[in-house]
Amino acid sequence: MSIVRKIIVGYIVLIFIPVIVFGYYYYSQIYGNLTKQFVESRQKILEQAYANMKADLTRIQSIHRLLQYNPYVTDYLDGVYESDAESIFTYTRYINPIFTQSFFSNPEIESLRIYKIKEKVLTITDRFIDTSLQGGEANEISLSLKPGYGKWILLKPQDQEPQLIYYQNIYNNNITEKLGLLEIRVNSNLIDKFYKAAGVEGNWKSFLLSESGKPLVNGEVASRLDDKTLKLLEANESKSYVITRQTIVNQLDIKELGVRIAIMGKVEDVFRAVKEKEVVLILTIFGFLAALSFAYYLLASTITKRILRLARHMRNLGDDNMKLIVNRPGNQDEIGFLIDTYNNMIHRMDELINNVHRAELRNKEAAYQVLQAQIKPHFLYNTLETIRMLAEIANNKEVANISFWFGKLMRYSLSSQKEETVLAKEIETVSLYLNIHKMRLLDRLTYEINVNVNADKIACPRFILQPLIENSIVHGASTVIRPVHIQVLAEETADETRIYMMDNGAGIPPEKLHTIQSKLYRETETKPLSEGERGGLGLYNVSERIKSFYGGASRLELTSEQGKGTCLTIIIDKRDGE
Repeated sequence: MSIVRKIIVGYIVLIFIPVIVFGYYYYSQIYGNLTKQFVESRQKILEQAYANMKADLTRIQSIHRLLQYNPYVTDYLDGVYESDAESIFTYTRYINPIFTQSFFSNPEIESLRIYKIKEKVLTITDRFIDTSLQGGEANEISLSLKPGYGKWILLKPQDQEPQLIYYQNIYNNNITEKLGLLEIRVNSNLIDKFYKAAGVEGNWKSFLLSESGKPLVNGEVASRLDDKTLKLLEANESKSYVITRQTIVNQLDIKELGVRIAIMGKVEDVFRAVKEKEVVLILTIFGFLAALSFAYYLLASTITKRILRLARHMRNLGDDNMKLIVNRPGNQDEIGFLIDTYNNMIHRMDELINNVHRAELRNKEAAYQVLQAQIKPHFLYNTLETIRMLAEIANNKEVANISFWFGKLMRYSLSSQKEETVLAKEIETVSLYLNIHKMRLLDRLTYEINVNVNADKIACPRFILQPLIENSIVHGASTVIRPVHIQVLAEETADETRIYMMDNGAGIPPEKLHTIQSKLYRETETKPLSEGERGGLGLYNVSERIKSFYGGASRLELTSEQGKGTCLTIIIDKRDGE
């Protein structure tokens, strides 16, 4: 079906038939049924408005959870921070952002404060206030609240825009001790929003009723309540609406506030025009039908022309035709947005076609550079092998050995292998690395390697041992004059494999050791290690690689004693692999 036919069918279904049916329906219904339907529709609107307000109240109440389960807030109210400086820092750094976010996310909030119980807690204006500043009322409210439950209080319910206040206790982490009373004051915007959503406008007025059905209202609305309506309200507490000859009243219990909301209007305001001008109403219906038909025709023709023009442009679109469709500046509706998006898509497609062409050229250039890069490592290997052969011919064993060891290290480092290797390769790399440093440090460095596991069967990331051995040499052996012994030991049990790297070098100062251990074990939020703390940064990187590769309880442990040495232990959890 073409779009023109769809628009015609849409006109018949959406405008012509509804208008005719509405006119016939009006004359076929008695005023009582029509009134009932009208009231029921308003009741649904009222219930929906109440549901929206409940969602708003729940959203505001959720602020308590943010504060209750924030350890900084509970610690602050518990008096953990002894100095004012520490309290102010904690409030500024961790607590005040919660208040700021709460105000931003809940514009209905007028004020947000906590009445603290402990006197030693630092008072902060409009945030943490002594309970005594509110008198005995705060204590009475606090005592009436159960753990996990809050309470809404309605101030001045006789006013058209009463104020809402929410109270809920804040406890310590174990919910065993009361630390403070949260008070959230809500401005009139929430009530205004509820009244507007409930249809309180024009001659429709709202007022509040007590649980017994007595109105809590003064002024103009009170004067419109006759005795019969008041008696019906008191006698029909569970009924959602009350209808008299003069008045229509919808009511709904607001359990959170302990009141009932009632919306009142006059019957004559609803049906006055129908009673007085039935003939005019018929003419109005047909006139309205004609006006809607004409407006629908203008709107449909405008939309149809633009959509058909867009469809024709789409049919003609191709690789050799990437022209944009012209969209007038004044056409910034949904179809205009669709045309602009379509133009952006065409522009993007044109860019992508050009980018693909450029990418093909870049790929060819990259392939050529890869071929060039492969020449450089081989040239380095060949050069080191030539140096070794010349040293062998000259009977210079030291130069020959160090060239051989360095060549194997470079081949292992620059090879394009996968990130994963086996423990035997890592042990061999460590041995070569220690041989080179042994040649440099001579008698100041001795080492031994004992491997009591099947190293060829244990997978591991590349370069997890060499940084640890480098740490022992740089921070252990190179900083002392006496000889240093490095021992590498690998052993296993049924549950785990342990690799020890021990030295009797300088050791690590206690403060620095605690900082590095805290970072490795993630016990506390420690200050990130800087680039200057190379040992700690290297250990942290190796630790993260071990945890990521093996998972489970696999980890890197560090022990050290200043002046006696350091021990690094890699623990591989076998149970996670199973």
